[in-house]
Amino acid sequence: MKKYQIRFKGAAKQDITSLYNYLKQQFGSQVAHQQVNDLQDSISKLSNLPGLGRDASELSEVLTGYHYLHLTKNTVFYQILSNESRVEILRIYSNRMDVLEHLLSDFTDYDHNE
Repeated sequence: MKKYQIRFKGAAKQDITSLYNYLKQQFGSQVAHQQVNDLQDSISKLSNLPGLGRDASELSEVLTGYHYLHLTKNTVFYQILSNESRVEILRIYSNRMDVLEHLLSDFTDYDHNE
């Protein structure tokens, strides 16, 4: 089985940092560390199973070519670059927000050269 490299784009890195800071402020370092580790463990599964998520075009045709992994507390948006054996993590949203609204705003403005 082909193993894919996981790469976090700048916005996804910021999403994780923001999540960690929020959780640390609200619940303490231990909870923040555990939840971010759990999130990263879930994302790492894409290395062996990049098709684990769903096709994002079912949410909007603007999202054709992207995928999403819906988790308990977060939704991860990513792109599979099969020819490079890479999964690029583009954004990570809290499920408490209007994910589709943020997503469409971000992806219509998305800079692929990031």
